[in-house]
Amino acid sequence: MQQDIQKLWVLIEKADRILLINHIRMDPDAFWSIAAFYDILKTHGKDVRATNDDNAPESFSFLWRNHIIEASMDIRAYNPDLIISFDAGWLSQLGNSYTNYKDVFDEKEFVVLDHHMTNPGFGKINIIDITSSSTCELVYRIIKLLWFEKYMTPEIATLLTAGMLTDTNMYYNTNTTARTMRTGAELIEHGANFRLPMFEFFKKKTLSRSRAWWQVLKDIKSSDDGKIVWATVKPETLENIWWDDSHLKWLVNEFLANIEWSEVCFLLYPLPDWATKASMRSKPEISVWDICAEFGWWWHKQAAWFTSDKSVEEVEKDLLERLRKI
Repeated sequence: MQQDIQKLWVLIEKADRILLINHIRMDPDAFWSIAAFYDILKTHGKDVRATNDDNAPESFSFLWRNHIIEASMDIRAYNPDLIISFDAGWLSQLGNSYTNYKDVFDEKEFVVLDHHMTNPGFGKINIIDITSSSTCELVYRIIKLLWFEKYMTPEIATLLTAGMLTDTNMYYNTNTTARTMRTGAELIEHGANFRLPMFEFFKKKTLSRSRAWWQVLKDIKSSDDGKIVWATVKPETLENIWWDDSHLKWLVNEFLANIEWSEVCFLLYPLPDWATKASMRSKPEISVWDICAEFGWWWHKQAAWFTSDKSVEEVEKDLLERLRKI
């Protein structure tokens, strides 16, 4: 990895224009890793822009960087010298921003920064570290190895801390290591406000979020032995109560995943395009990564998700059939 980071340094120094991209339906780790590197490169004097199929979720706006994402920008017109991908496990996760400009990606220097074990290495240079808890943790290490630590500010340290906190579930998940904790401590030394993302994503309970959770939690289901716990979100709940994916992720983490005796849990809900999303968690003995891979998507062994063209009811039936074979 050290040699690839050195190559990245050379590419950054040579580049006049640098494009940053992260995965569609971006989560906090994807967004704040790209935002932190954006600020670093800007301070380093580079012409840098960031893109995605969609704008950053409004719930991320408390950390002041939502404006950097240019949804569906004209990449060909920008004509970057270097493209860097953040937190995307495979090419399809780059969405139309990749598909519509595949020729540009093929022609340009393309670097992939990621921490997912499923990443096949689709860039010309691939800096993939599955021992990192998050792409934000990896990005901090890269910043140090590129001698960019001099550009660290309390704001950048807070961005990186936010991604680490959310991807580790406040250092609770099994992807948390001693190095993760040391990284968190160093970011605090750089002035990170670690309490702000903790409050916004884990502690804050808005009235709309509380109502949404109640609508879902009152209908929790379980298998006869209690080892499988799940819930579904009805379309009318989504219509009547505003929320986004971040609300639902913490519903899984804070409630479903912590029900006594359960070994695996999942939440199903319809997406705006009428597909269904399944968010899964499990105890260490069970790999939901393997289960989600069968449905076409995956992330981590104990925390994974997938989308399906089937209805919520159909996905519920398919998942239960699969889980009862464990």
